[in-house]
Amino acid sequence: MPVLINELRTHPLALFADFRRLFFGRVVSAVGDKFFSIAIAWWIISGSGDGARFQLGLVMAVNVVPVVLFGPALGALVDRSDKRRVMLLADGARAFCVFALAWLLFSDRLTLPALYALCFLISAFGPLFESAVSSSIMRLTSPEKLAGAAAADASVMQLSNVAGSALGSVLMALTGVIGAFVFNAASYLVSFFAVLRIRTDLRPPKAETGLPGGSGVSAYMAELREGVNYILKNRPLRSLLYVFAAFNFFIGPLLILIPMIVQFTLRESVVWLAIFETFFALGSFVMSAAASFRKGYRSVYGTFFRSVLFLGLSFGGLYFTGDRYAVCALLFAAGAALGAGNAAALALFQYTVPEEMKGRFFAVLTTICYAVLPLTFMLNGFLAEKFSVGFCIAFNSLAVLAVSCVILLIPRLEAKVGLSAP
Repeated sequence: MPVLINELRTHPLALFADFRRLFFGRVVSAVGDKFFSIAIAWWIISGSGDGARFQLGLVMAVNVVPVVLFGPALGALVDRSDKRRVMLLADGARAFCVFALAWLLFSDRLTLPALYALCFLISAFGPLFESAVSSSIMRLTSPEKLAGAAAADASVMQLSNVAGSALGSVLMALTGVIGAFVFNAASYLVSFFAVLRIRTDLRPPKAETGLPGGSGVSAYMAELREGVNYILKNRPLRSLLYVFAAFNFFIGPLLILIPMIVQFTLRESVVWLAIFETFFALGSFVMSAAASFRKGYRSVYGTFFRSVLFLGLSFGGLYFTGDRYAVCALLFAAGAALGAGNAAALALFQYTVPEEMKGRFFAVLTTICYAVLPLTFMLNGFLAEKFSVGFCIAFNSLAVLAVSCVILLIPRLEAKVGLSAP
């Protein structure tokens, strides 16, 4: 017990008040995002008739297109801006857009084109916020606690998914889709005020802010090129980004396959959609939370390989069962593997990418990972319509297993992640 108490007292969330404020705001807003995604998926599947599978794939694709279009440019902007102000801008803009969406639905004027347009705008501010967060973790914590802080930050999505998935069906039963939208908008305001309370100076050094006028634009473009060149010239880092892109292409379809399994394979209600997504998120959160107590990794690549391999096996198991409880177990296992792999990889990036380059790097990382999602969402929506949901599961799970083998072959970043790292 004394050891556990000491671990809790020395956890990054206990030691750093501003990091704790950011974590709280992110959890609340991410819970709102989960309510929003469940509501969107069910609204489309329930009301789009025979084309529901394709429409769901299309709206999911629209949600990631802005990340691909604007991600790298926004990363350079984050590196030269006050990251606290960037996060406030992103939260405020997203709250406004989601309130507008809720109003259109309430007034019975929400159409699919309007939904696509507003989802595009909401998603456009996502990479701005996430890049600002990723490039602020070092300043909000310390080098000694960076591995744990990165894992804790990675657990935000999983923790929010657990709460969001578990409570999403309850919220929709009480308030409907409109209530889920309103909650999401309010959650961005909670995040806004949590970020507003951060006292750590998150402004860049004056040398990085550029000059007004034409020279400022020139400096901005130079910084953007510098970020891209940094990645292109670093072969181990570039190889790992390619692996992330391939991994996201084949694991991303789970976002649309889980609702399809519920609706078209098991023919269950939205309650089971919430249950399945809860188990997937819970597995991921448990491993991410456990990783936040680690001092570091002796072999990040070994951890990443085992995680992706186990994820592929768990994903493939969904092909062989129609039992609801077996699906819960497999999704929990897949989520746990995802959480462990993400925590290890993100810790590696935090230790190896220079502080002045992190905004640009994490924006490029997010862009590369998300760039594949529109294609894979539409492809899997088409394949599910043409063949079956089971075909999509088999195809993607085998591909994930292949990606795990590639991890053993790529060149490696030489870095100590925590432990005896400086």
